[in-house]
Amino acid sequence: MNLPDSKQRIAQLKHLQAWETHSARLLGGWLPAIRLWEAKHEVGLHLWQDLETSREIRTRLWELRVNRPDTAAVTAGVLPAIQILASAQYDFELIAGIYLGVKQALAQAYRDYLAKTHATWDAPSIDILTRAASRKESQIEWAEAYLQQVAYKETDQHLVQRWTTFTRELIAATGSVTGENPSIALPTPPPGYSSRLPFGEAKRDSRFKVQLQGFERPPVEDTDAHTLWQFVSYTMEMQAAETLGSVLWEVDGMDWEFYYDIARHCHDECRHCKMGEERVRELGHEIHEFPQFVGNYAWRQIYDPMRRYAMLTYIIEQDSFALKHETYKNYVQLNDHASAEAILYDIIDETMHVRWGTKWVGKLMEHQKETLSLDDIIFECRQAVLDNSLAPAQRSSAKK
Repeated sequence: MNLPDSKQRIAQLKHLQAWETHSARLLGGWLPAIRLWEAKHEVGLHLWQDLETSREIRTRLWELRVNRPDTAAVTAGVLPAIQILASAQYDFELIAGIYLGVKQALAQAYRDYLAKTHATWDAPSIDILTRAASRKESQIEWAEAYLQQVAYKETDQHLVQRWTTFTRELIAATGSVTGENPSIALPTPPPGYSSRLPFGEAKRDSRFKVQLQGFERPPVEDTDAHTLWQFVSYTMEMQAAETLGSVLWEVDGMDWEFYYDIARHCHDECRHCKMGEERVRELGHEIHEFPQFVGNYAWRQIYDPMRRYAMLTYIIEQDSFALKHETYKNYVQLNDHASAEAILYDIIDETMHVRWGTKWVGKLMEHQKETLSLDDIIFECRQAVLDNSLAPAQRSSAKK
């Protein structure tokens, strides 16, 4: 049996990890425009899983003596196709293209690699790619069920089929996800299709009522009302995930590690949102009983990605610790261990997010050739939160 040599394997792995990274970025860009609430949670998880797969492949490439997998040839082979896929017009089209097109091609590429590699020589790759294939197949299974749920009209099914077929043709023209024998020219989208990114508004499905303003904080002495307010407020953190998804997509050319950290941050905010949803249910309510406000996502989109990210990390998250530590102590004193533990895990996550802000905001400033100092940017972002935030507690925390 003739097996591909190590150079062929390395070239394939470099393309595979690039597709994982940049298709995850596209999912992030579309996160605000996905309507179905449960789908937002799944996509937030999947884009993080994709960056995890990318990290594991990069680790293997490092072992194979590849210092920087993101060569110009690889990105030139992947990014143009990703930009074309961004021109989907509906959320169900985007999901169909990414999951039934890109992810299906990735799953098949992983299975093909596993079938043709040497079980001894390339053993470290086998565990990584077996896990990667399993993740992809699980994600595809979810997408198939999602599309049956939301694209049930005949016209929607036609759009799904057309976009899936186009995506597969596009991937084939790039040399598939392994980059072998690409075509000279890539196919163009159907007439009238162009990118709708970035999105200025975050969508919610029909079960939700949407309002402009957030909820006022009840007196802390009113324990039941305050606890319910706090965990309903957590469900609004989907807006933070959506903002981070927009940053993930809109920032081009940063070090790969930036995308890894932003994807994790995005998934964390989805988890915090789900934490709020689960706790609200435990308190005897459903989140659809409470209006969602999406204005904080909308006004942040007025600013560039660096400022959006600085607002989240240097201002909103940093300033939230006083309230969270106060309520954590209150829950402990009240023997409300479920609420206390939830807040504690959130504090742990947010501490990490603030550290990422100090890690990346300065580099984003360099990346976009910002002329203001970091102190000036922080002052500007704090003022923006004070002037624009639709969450009363957030404005109160930002007053220093």
